[in-house]
Parts: sequence; C-alpha cells; structure tokens
Amino acid sequence: MEILHFKTNISSPIGIQAIWDSLKVLGVNKFNIDFWDVDNILKVMADQFISSEKIIEVICRLGYHCEELK
Repeated sequence: MEILHFKTNISSPIGIQAIWDSLKVLGVNKFNIDFWDVDNILKVMADQFISSEKIIEVICRLGYHCEELK
C-alpha cells in the first residue's frame, strides 16, 4: 500500500466531499486530514503508485496549499 503525507492549509471539514471526489479519480482508497496538527497533515493511502505531484496538483486546483512531507 502506498502512503503519502502532505502539509496543507485544509483547516475544516467543509469541502471534504470535493477533495474525496478529486482524490478517488487518482486511485486513492482512503485519506485523512489531521485538523489538530498545526500543518493540517493530509495522509493519502492507495493500493497502487500515485505521484505526489498529481495529488498536489489536485489539492491546489481546489484552492488549497499542499506540499509533500518527506
């Protein structure tokens, strides 16, 4: 399973459905956002490889900041 972590500015559950709809098109099985973390960590899980650049592109297209955590 592929697991990627991103720093975001997604600070509330408003708009989660749009995020989910966009991520599942890429093959994401599950995702989670830690709203309690200062960096609003987005954790993305998928069965196959997904490029972090594609995830960043999708999240940014929705109007959020997103950068991969290494």
